[in-house]
Amino acid sequence: MSSDLSANALTEFPNAVFASSQLDNFRIASNGFEIAAMSTAQYDFFAGLSDFQAGFADVSSCATGSLVYLQGKGVCRLDVAAAEDPAIVMRDHGADNAEEPTTPMATVGVVIPDLPIPSNTTKKYIIAAIVVLVVIGMIAGVIALVSLGVVGGVARAVYDYIGKWQQKRHREGIHEDTPLFFDQAARASYQKEMEAVNKLFPSNDPVLVTWRIDYDSVTLAKKIAQGAFGEVWVGQYRSARVAVKRLIQEQVTLAASEDFVREVKLMAWLEHPKIVQFVGVAWTKLVDMLAVIEYMDGGDLRTLLDKKSPKRLPWEEGGLKLQYARDTIDAIVYLHSLSPVIIHRDLKSRNILLDSKKGAKLGDFGVSATKRQNDMTAGVGTTRWLAPEIARGEGKYTEAVDVYSFGIILSELDTHQLPFADAKTRGTGAPLNDMAILQGVSSGELLVTMSPTCPRNLEALARRCMSLDPSHRPAAAVVAYELRKPDLLL
Repeated sequence: MSSDLSANALTEFPNAVFASSQLDNFRIASNGFEIAAMSTAQYDFFAGLSDFQAGFADVSSCATGSLVYLQGKGVCRLDVAAAEDPAIVMRDHGADNAEEPTTPMATVGVVIPDLPIPSNTTKKYIIAAIVVLVVIGMIAGVIALVSLGVVGGVARAVYDYIGKWQQKRHREGIHEDTPLFFDQAARASYQKEMEAVNKLFPSNDPVLVTWRIDYDSVTLAKKIAQGAFGEVWVGQYRSARVAVKRLIQEQVTLAASEDFVREVKLMAWLEHPKIVQFVGVAWTKLVDMLAVIEYMDGGDLRTLLDKKSPKRLPWEEGGLKLQYARDTIDAIVYLHSLSPVIIHRDLKSRNILLDSKKGAKLGDFGVSATKRQNDMTAGVGTTRWLAPEIARGEGKYTEAVDVYSFGIILSELDTHQLPFADAKTRGTGAPLNDMAILQGVSSGELLVTMSPTCPRNLEALARRCMSLDPSHRPAAAVVAYELRKPDLLL
């Protein structure tokens, strides 16, 4: 937000500016006063502005603080606590230069009763009041301007206004001893960082704003899963049981935040009965963003397979295993039918969620990407489900990568074992580590095991999905069709 009060014949400094967290550019030069002294907190406030222009008295000494220079002129920065901020000390424009007096009241000129820069707690209420007034004013403006066709511009202004909500706190954290408008290198680094934050900040994104829900309406009850950067909780939203994903605050990085925002936006875009439903997103600031999604009461497929033996869950028409396989491939068909195509890139039994009434649904889109994105050659995914061409570092991610991973999932449904769990080293008979598995898969020498009781046609379909050559793998839609053929379980 900018404010230009230059050449307005002002005789007093408008101390209300210190209550604004949205101010980036402020000009108040060529008025009827010059600034002679200010508190440290006031000085830091000005230092946090991208552009600040004012008239300065150019004092030659300072008895109660330190002499600093703003725009080439001397100003006294008073050594007082923030809670004791005095007035901005000014003298009439054009008055003779003199030594800075020891107290503000001793200055010949105009002394303004200070509006102290609020404490963090008080500031929140002041900011909230300002925002409420501004929003009310904007709403009134929208009503008045509807006939002029400028509603879209006003809406954009609201987004921009809200999007800068956190910038003042960020500036205060880095403007300590070296104001950025004096240190060009620090200022350039700061501006680069703020550009990245502005692009990432939720209130700047129309998708996230559309799906935003009240942060206080989401409650967390129990943590059910945790990864390197994120965790999943069982919670409640509007009396409904939900799952809530969030970043681990101690592990938050800009890269992790970008990945999380990307995943949330992708989930908001997807809509299919066999993909976990996105409910909404809540935040007060970027690091506490909550992604609220549909709760599945049966856990994940891997947990189920670990608990039950193949005898208790046989391959049979109308059985759970065949249903879960069909549910999963239907979700993949949907992803591959979108424009641009979405490739999941991390299909595995842990990412297939189960529900006693809704069957299986595909979740966890943390590394999913569109086919046209630049990072489609990156080696992401989980080792035991990774396609050979990706393990070799050759080629790009295509739909065939997901089909290969689905073939591995079919082997899990058949044996209930982790892929390659029975693979051993030739010398010691020890289980193969991930590197050995990657080498064996990439060369085609290592294949997953299917059980002796696996239906012949089902095994043949799984083997086609896991073909070494991606061009030999069937499309997801073909797999979905063959999983419904009457002779599948023969």
